[in-house]
Amino acid sequence: MQIFFNSILRFVFLFFAGCFVSPLIAENVSVVNWNLQTFFDGNTDGCEYSQFKKNDNWNSTAYTVRLTRLCDAIQDMNADIFVFEEIENEGVLYDISNQLAGNIWGTKKNLCHGCFKKNEGDAIGCGVLSRFPIEKVTVHNLYVQTENLKQPAMRPIMEVTLNLNNSSKLVLLINHWKSKSSGAEESEVWRNWQETVLCQRFLNNKGRNTLACGDFNRDIYEFEISEICDFNEEKKTNLNLRNSFTKESFSVFSPWIKETGSMVTPGSYYYKNNWERIDHFFASPEIQISYFSPVTDGPWSDGELYIPVRYKIYNGSGYSDHLPIICKISF
Repeated sequence: MQIFFNSILRFVFLFFAGCFVSPLIAENVSVVNWNLQTFFDGNTDGCEYSQFKKNDNWNSTAYTVRLTRLCDAIQDMNADIFVFEEIENEGVLYDISNQLAGNIWGTKKNLCHGCFKKNEGDAIGCGVLSRFPIEKVTVHNLYVQTENLKQPAMRPIMEVTLNLNNSSKLVLLINHWKSKSSGAEESEVWRNWQETVLCQRFLNNKGRNTLACGDFNRDIYEFEISEICDFNEEKKTNLNLRNSFTKESFSVFSPWIKETGSMVTPGSYYYKNNWERIDHFFASPEIQISYFSPVTDGPWSDGELYIPVRYKIYNGSGYSDHLPIICKISF
């Protein structure tokens, strides 16, 4: 029986030119997580999805239009940290940061710090843009030999330590779990193993100022929800992350779950006329989430139901098939 957690320090670590860096005081830090839906650049490198390859509707001009639209949305949300899933490479992060810097040059509001990771051969990966310096990045890959199944390609968990000020650190655990495209039941075993890695990282960090986020391809109801917490308590948790290998667990707080036990509306992903909550923040007990919501007050959501305006390659319209989610945290 073998299972390997491969933690490596091979990553793209970015500092963006043209940024003036000044100390920031971390009192209430805002974090946005957004799956950007196959955000490829305008070059054909061979790793792109088939609908982007040799498609006359996708080129550098279409990319620039989509990039400008995204940067306008980022400015509207005006968060301190942005976490993205489904971007092609580190060049996309450079393009975002440089375009934003052209509009708010020379201020501490610039997103000067970033990192990106995807596994070799993958089309898309995860990236971070931050107003706070990035102190350390570790990548956790999973290799399982205990299942009588061939392990599919799975994206790693990226662990990013941000230096909020001289005394405060924030550890981000960035996730993009296995999708259900091969079947929800058939692929659940692999999401369980990814939950194992995530749980272990919380345990190893002892939960110190740790915030997990990303697209988990798992609805909030598919996690182990514990008793509804008392929001008046200083420390609160309402969900257990499980380690399938050691049978340990770690209790975290999900802001999707209200004090009454009902869920925040709407969800983050709209599928077959139903809302799903598959994009998450999970906070360690030391972190206080003072605000959380799907971001619906922009052109990336449509109508009274706030349905995500997905990107359509054939006419270049839209943003993403996911809504961004935002939280504000303090320690």
